[in-house]
Amino acid sequence: MKYKISPILLILTFFLQLASHNAYTQRPDSVYIVPKTPFLSQLMELKALNVTINLSEATRQIPVHDGVVDGNAQQLIKQGNDIYVFIEQTGFVYKLASADTANLVYKRMDKTVNLNYNIDCFNFTFDNSLYSYGGYGFWKTNGILRKFNEKDKEWDVTPLNKEVIGTSYLWLSPDDGRLYLPFQRVVNAGIGGPENIKGIPDYTSYYLDIKNKQWVKLGQLEKEVIDIVQNDFSSRQYVTYKNGYLHGVNEETYLFDIRNNKIYKSKNPNLNQFLIRRASAENMFISGDKVYSYDLTTQTFITFPFTLSDFELLSFGIWESISILYNILIIILVLLIVVGFSYWIFNRTVNRKLEIEQLKILKNKTINQAFTGTEVALLNLLCLASQKKELVEINQINHVLGIKDKNIGLQKKVRSDVMKAINEKYEFITQANYPVIGSSRKEEDKRFFEYFITASELNTIKRILEKN
Repeated sequence: MKYKISPILLILTFFLQLASHNAYTQRPDSVYIVPKTPFLSQLMELKALNVTINLSEATRQIPVHDGVVDGNAQQLIKQGNDIYVFIEQTGFVYKLASADTANLVYKRMDKTVNLNYNIDCFNFTFDNSLYSYGGYGFWKTNGILRKFNEKDKEWDVTPLNKEVIGTSYLWLSPDDGRLYLPFQRVVNAGIGGPENIKGIPDYTSYYLDIKNKQWVKLGQLEKEVIDIVQNDFSSRQYVTYKNGYLHGVNEETYLFDIRNNKIYKSKNPNLNQFLIRRASAENMFISGDKVYSYDLTTQTFITFPFTLSDFELLSFGIWESISILYNILIIILVLLIVVGFSYWIFNRTVNRKLEIEQLKILKNKTINQAFTGTEVALLNLLCLASQKKELVEINQINHVLGIKDKNIGLQKKVRSDVMKAINEKYEFITQANYPVIGSSRKEEDKRFFEYFITASELNTIKRILEKN
């Protein structure tokens, strides 16, 4: 049996295919005319404002409805009177062309075709040019610097001396043309292992000299800062200010002074709460001595005072700086090691005899002579707890050592020094094979330790303490 195809059916099929093709290939419009909102009206009134703002869904400027990128977040950059809007995960960028009392006109600047190669990239302006750095796409992060080509309306790759993979902790210093990167996080799902999906950290600190296109090594991230950021790679809760950025981490607020390699911690709980309630840091920026946040209910910016007096300077910097004499010192160190090792070999027998004589003297001392008062107090605390089959927490030890009000870095050092001294003296006196003070991680929180007297040494240290 043969079937005849109706001409009407053929025509209908043709138009359906055409409509489907148009829907698939549709891209954002080149020009958008949108109503002027209170949000942008208030931003435009701040003439000298130079900020980058992550927009919420309610404050997005470009009404994209193409089915491909309409759900993408948007980022606004204001440089004086110029306003740019970036469609995230794309190379799409719009510039505010004109505005009247009722409407805004945005015109698209680019002709980008490729998408999803620059998720969470860092967009910025420098020397009257638009830049985009890094991002995630096609299963890996990248450290590529892209510059917008005004003539061709495309993004060009800017060759650098090496590839350095960025994170959200980037900060631009427009005064000297430096893009600071305290540490890296390398993601490559194309390599087996969960660590490559989560991201492998590299705690080397760099800055990019944008004019010279050179990455310059600054040093290594301080251990205390690693403790702060190591579980915070994907956070976007940071707001840029003139010397760095304000950043919320686990209900604490830190001020990263990148320019001066300093870090501060907020001592104002009201400021902490202000940021916690705005965890995404959308519609926020710092200008002068205030933090601005747009309230969608009242359609106005609310502010919070921003002063350095609300912060305490921590005892460590962001990165450990590299001295200009670093290479020379390494050479000198190697020479000293060679000479020192030779000297050690020559005098090994003499030194060992001296240690034996010191041991005899130490054994003959009383407990008050061998251990300091602070060390005795700590041993008594640990002994009492160990007899009850209990563990001693860090805060109890800090109280006994008189450091409960000191900063975390100093507390950690003092605890370590005291316990090391006790263990070394105990092993000297008793010739024990085990340290008298042991530690284990807390069951509830593996980040923290609890302490105890080693079971095999409990009776021995009790006898020593009883003789006191």
